[in-house]
Amino acid sequence: MKNNPLYKIVAGIDNMTISKKTSLLFIVMVIGMLFIGSFSHIGLSRMINNFNILYTKRMLPATTLEKLKDIYSVNILDTLRDMQKNNITFKQGKDVILLAQDLIRDDWKEYKSSLKIDDDDALEKVLKSWGIFAKKDKNININNDEKITVDKIEQKIDYIDNILSDIFKLYELDEKESAYTMLENELYPTIYSINIDLTQLINLNLEASKDGKRNTDEVYNNTFEWIVIGTIGTISVAALIALIILQNIRFLHNNLENMVQEKTKELQELNRNLKLKIQEEVKKSREKDEIMFRQSRLAAMGEMVGNIAHQWRQPLNAISLIIQSFQMKRMLGIRLDDEFINSQVKEGAMLAQNMSKTIDDFRNFFSPNKKPEFFSIKENIQKSVEILNGYYMKNLIYINLVCKKDFEILGFPNEFSQVIVNLLSNSKDALNETNPDIKLIEVVIYCEEQKGFIKVIDNGGGIKKEVLDRIFEPYFTTKYKSSGTGIGLYMSEQIIEKQMEGELQAQNCSHHFEKEGLYKKCTQMQISLKLLEEDKNGL
Repeated sequence: MKNNPLYKIVAGIDNMTISKKTSLLFIVMVIGMLFIGSFSHIGLSRMINNFNILYTKRMLPATTLEKLKDIYSVNILDTLRDMQKNNITFKQGKDVILLAQDLIRDDWKEYKSSLKIDDDDALEKVLKSWGIFAKKDKNININNDEKITVDKIEQKIDYIDNILSDIFKLYELDEKESAYTMLENELYPTIYSINIDLTQLINLNLEASKDGKRNTDEVYNNTFEWIVIGTIGTISVAALIALIILQNIRFLHNNLENMVQEKTKELQELNRNLKLKIQEEVKKSREKDEIMFRQSRLAAMGEMVGNIAHQWRQPLNAISLIIQSFQMKRMLGIRLDDEFINSQVKEGAMLAQNMSKTIDDFRNFFSPNKKPEFFSIKENIQKSVEILNGYYMKNLIYINLVCKKDFEILGFPNEFSQVIVNLLSNSKDALNETNPDIKLIEVVIYCEEQKGFIKVIDNGGGIKKEVLDRIFEPYFTTKYKSSGTGIGLYMSEQIIEKQMEGELQAQNCSHHFEKEGLYKKCTQMQISLKLLEEDKNGL
């Protein structure tokens, strides 16, 4: 059994890797398809060749021979009879017969050229072109009977032409009786005889056509048999290789299934541990984010405390002066009348009320929103700018708010205000660091393509390229540790993206400030937010 060649082949295939077996299967399929396609092409070529031979060498020549019979019977014999009966003149008859003779010569030449057509099989022709088979002489394709008949007909055609020539001469000499005698005794029997030979030649062509038809049928049957054999062989070999591959796949599947079960048990155990670790890490991450958020708020609060201190300093001085005014009048002996007292009390109350409003703004600014609410972007930014403006003016920083189109969003207004304060604070620090001749910050609000945009632009010289991609990283700062924590922009990005479903981007640009003209080196912080439906429709 083991010495069986088929067994060795199957064993050799079985020992291959799956990739090699798959490649072998593909090669077998390709070779099988090429085999089937090649035999189909060869078979069709042979059948087309046989059909062409039947048509051009047998059927068309047979038609030509029938045409020759008709010419002799109708164009020549009938014309001579009409001349004999004086139905037509000699000249008319002669013209018809001369034309008939030309037709006979052309048709016979065409028939003889068909005898030289190579009626070998198409496959033999290809092999001859490759030099495998010797080429045969073209006339060798004519069988002996056909050659004898062709020679006889050719002799009779010449003989008939000579008789007609003699008859025409007798007619011209007005020896009609001699012409009629030659016509009856020589021409008519010869034409009857050539028609018999033509009929015999037609029969030979028809017999050859039957042989050609049998050859075509045989080619078809052989081609069909080879195609069937090739198809069955290809399917059998492919099926054998496919079965071997399937067995290997089942074996691998069983091994993999066992491995998967073992790994699944390990993963389940690992998942139990990971679940606890993930919960612990999530808890730590939330605590870390909460600490960072508080740090960010504390940093913003420090900024706001400085602003409040600046805003309170002037009212406190004014209240102090009001109190001193009472003491001064008393020391000078000036009587304190009701009008003076009411005026000073009223002014002091107004100053105290403004200071109280400042405290309320500060408290509202830092009280976190529990639920999202609708708010105007312009009003929100305007409040933030009003709180900061006094302190920024002290540093000779001019803030300009340009609102091309206001829009409302659903979100957390206090958190958004914190983002604006962070961005303005960064601009202030950049301007104080670079210290340009005129320190400008411009906040632009506009809508475009179903989105609302807020741009905070300063002329502080832009952001260095090496840090531009890192400015939103937590704890990354270009300031001294005493003046920066590196969490302001990180928390601003988190608020805009996670709470407001927007996007915060930074880039360097040139900008035309509304009051001061064009500056080429500017920093632009852009917030993009989705518009509400009513804002989209209003665009």
